[in-house]
Amino acid sequence: MFAFRPLLPLGYNPGLRSQPSRGFSSFEISVRLATGAFSFRVSQVGVGTLHFLTVFRVFCMSAASAAPSAKSSANRHVTTGSAVQSGRETVESIVVAFILAFLFRAFVAEAFVIPTGSMAPTLMGAHKDVVCEYCGEAYQASASEEFDSSTGQLVGRVTLASTCSTCRGLNAYDFVQNPNAVSFDGDRILVSKFDYVLSQPKRWDVFVFKYPDEARMNYIKRLIGLPGEKLQIQDGDIYAQSTGQLEIARKPPHKVRAMRQIVSDTDHRGGILVEKGWPSLWQPWTSQASPTGAANGWELEHTPEVWSAKLASSTDRQWLRYYHKVVDGVTWEGIRQGGDLPPVSPTSSQLVTDFLAYNSSFYVESGLVYTDRSNDKLQEGISAERRAYDFVAERGRGGLSAHELNGGFHWVGDLIGEFDMEVQSSSGKLLLDLVEFGIHYECSIDVATGEASLTAKGQDLPQPVFVGEVLKGQTGVKGPGRYRLEYANVDDQITLWVDGSVVSFDGSSAFDSKRVRTAKDRRPYWTEADPLDAAPVGIGGEQLEMTVRRAQVFRDLYYIAPQIMRRGTPYCDYNLDHGSAILASIPAPEERRQLSDQEAILKVYSHPQWWSQTNLFNLRGRLNFELEADQFFPMGDNSAASSDARAWSGHHFVEQKFLLGKALLVFWPHTWNTPVPYTPNIARMGRIQ
Repeated sequence: MFAFRPLLPLGYNPGLRSQPSRGFSSFEISVRLATGAFSFRVSQVGVGTLHFLTVFRVFCMSAASAAPSAKSSANRHVTTGSAVQSGRETVESIVVAFILAFLFRAFVAEAFVIPTGSMAPTLMGAHKDVVCEYCGEAYQASASEEFDSSTGQLVGRVTLASTCSTCRGLNAYDFVQNPNAVSFDGDRILVSKFDYVLSQPKRWDVFVFKYPDEARMNYIKRLIGLPGEKLQIQDGDIYAQSTGQLEIARKPPHKVRAMRQIVSDTDHRGGILVEKGWPSLWQPWTSQASPTGAANGWELEHTPEVWSAKLASSTDRQWLRYYHKVVDGVTWEGIRQGGDLPPVSPTSSQLVTDFLAYNSSFYVESGLVYTDRSNDKLQEGISAERRAYDFVAERGRGGLSAHELNGGFHWVGDLIGEFDMEVQSSSGKLLLDLVEFGIHYECSIDVATGEASLTAKGQDLPQPVFVGEVLKGQTGVKGPGRYRLEYANVDDQITLWVDGSVVSFDGSSAFDSKRVRTAKDRRPYWTEADPLDAAPVGIGGEQLEMTVRRAQVFRDLYYIAPQIMRRGTPYCDYNLDHGSAILASIPAPEERRQLSDQEAILKVYSHPQWWSQTNLFNLRGRLNFELEADQFFPMGDNSAASSDARAWSGHHFVEQKFLLGKALLVFWPHTWNTPVPYTPNIARMGRIQ
């Protein structure tokens, strides 16, 4: 005989869903054979387990029917004890394996589904996978607007478009010819429950825990604060104090690379923009203090198909610097309709912000796109050429809404430059530069020996930035060859990678920017002689021939310190209820008219000549928290869209008893619908950093 008895139903979990997410939470199994009986109870099981039980039940019933009853055995030959024993051992082996599987789930590892985008782009909730039709950049955008966050059910909305992470082109989804324009489920991840048995949780871990106010709800976040610490969120960084003073929390190099977010890529510039006159964001620059005043030796190739920069040898330092700028939404809409670009200065610039493509979705009520509730039949008039976004927009936008987090209101000074390059010389100096708060963090590599020298230079510095004014390190850049260089200024620490390996210096490359730039001076800098923070990333050479074939800029994750915790108000370091103060920060009164708070902030960011006159950067707020023993502070990587300890009412921590485990890997992301249905998404599988 085989029987199982369900004990308690398991409903939808609006936090982090256990995989599978529906079925029975607990049941009891009883197996009775002629040779004996046994039973056991299993907890937290879903649909996949019931499939197993069906097979198991059939097996047990077959085994039971095969075992002779006492009555029938009297009229037959006596059944040998070895056959009965063999049948019993077979069934027991299966049951033991079944129990071990559940012990593994309970104590070692468990699978979950990511339901929301609070950890994007590290982990995806319901989302769109997009390849930009203008520049070819692959990115993800939220589709969470289509689902009820507490039930997981469709709510009658559909996402129609999003903004590219690099070229900022608006991508209207093609629901007619692109099978991958559908909304995909969140990542399926494996969580280790054993890690925190053997060791304590570490800062920057991605971990799963039960929400303290609702124990049935599982959350996944990144661990930011540890027990007993005082925490401060300021200027996008985390400061922690266990003993002594608050100090910036620095990410190790592998976390810096894992958490960085794309800003610009010369392989993805937008061919239509280049055709219409959009300049290269990388431009030659020679210091006015150059000894000879020679013309810059950089030769740029900037066509819709190709970007490269070639440097001829010169006795002067020759720089190629990054001037960040983006095409705004109004201009892009004109380009989509066949319009032209207005004239753009190659050296015009604006600050890098915390814009995240994942948060740029446009959505609308599904009835404006589909004729049926099942979202199978599109409205007449929608086609591959006239996409749903355009169809709705042509009807007066018909309720079309942009995601409230579209903007990116915060200046991010922590940047990473990555260069794929070829050195043609046997000697000379290869130069790298990052600028923050008007300070040049310059690395010079002697190509003949591979020795790197790291210095920090800036005006009005009260003391040296590094403990040793010049730091030395040995690199693999020796002589002609192809190299990949990554150069980062993140969390008040300079890191250099050569072909994926971290370069060690003879002293600490960490520093305290608050010692050299006090509160009133923690702003971007610009002068006519040197663009400084208006061109914050640079590569150059002295007596060196080289070719840069690809240049990328990344930014660090920016942790927002929201000054207003109110539904419908975006998280922002600035107090958006004090709009008059934000508007007053614009030095030119005539520019203040008819601007929203957000527009005023971005206006200052795009006028470098105002940076020394405005008090905008002093209006940024901060948040402070204190943790007691066994209390942890979690936050989401998608800082603008994460419900985490910053905003929880009544408490700002999770206790150790609620920790479930450490997120290990994405083992099964969504599948692709092309070239054939259910094509595995192998590229997204991997370890969670």
